Amino acid sequence: MCFRVTLAAVSMLLLSTCSAVSAATSPLVLSTQQGTNAPIYYVEISISGNRLTLFEESNNGDRVPVAEYTVGSAVRGLDTYPLGLGKVTSIQLNPWWYPTPYSRQVFRGRGIELPAKVPPGHPLNYMGPFKIVLSHKTWKGAIYRIHGNNNPRRVGRRVTGGCFVMDNADGLELAHKIRVGTEVNILP
Repeated sequence: MCFRVTLAAVSMLLLSTCSAVSAATSPLVLSTQQGTNAPIYYVEISISGNRLTLFEESNNGDRVPVAEYTVGSAVRGLDTYPLGLGKVTSIQLNPWWYPTPYSRQVFRGRGIELPAKVPPGHPLNYMGPFKIVLSHKTWKGAIYRIHGNNNPRRVGRRVTGGCFVMDNADGLELAHKIRVGTEVNILP
C-alpha cells in the first residue's frame, strides 16, 4: 500500500513538473472570451506620435482614454506599413519568433545567422514576452503585430518595418487587458 501511495505521489510530481516545463517553453494564447461585465476596449496607434492610446467604451458608447503607452513604429520613408481600422486576431505570451526570409537576410547582412524559429526568451527573439497579432495587411501581404522587444532603446523611435514595439511591462499589461476582436485603428 505504501509503495502505491509513493508511486502515485511521484507520478503526480512528474506530471506537474512536466506541465510547468511545457508551459514555460510554449506560448500561452490568451482567452478570446469576455465576461458580461468586462470593459470593451479600443486601441488607437499614432505612427508619427509613437503613441498607443487605450480607450474604454463607456455605457453610453463614448470612448474614454484610460492608458497611453510609448511605442516604436514604422521607420520614416517606409513605403508600406499598416494604416486604418483592424482587429486583434491573437494574443500570445512567451511567443516564438518565426523570422521571414527577408528578416533573416537583413540579419545575415549584419553578421547574425538567425534560425528559422527563435524560442521565447532567446536574446534574438524580437517578439519579447508578448505578441498581439493584428488583422492589418498591406499589398505586400505582411502581418503586423504589437510586440515586446529585447532592446528598450527602440521604444519611442521610428525603427520598425511596420510593427509596433512596446516596453515589455507596458505590453504585458496591455495584453492582459484587451481581447481578441478588440478594434485597432492605426493613424499616420
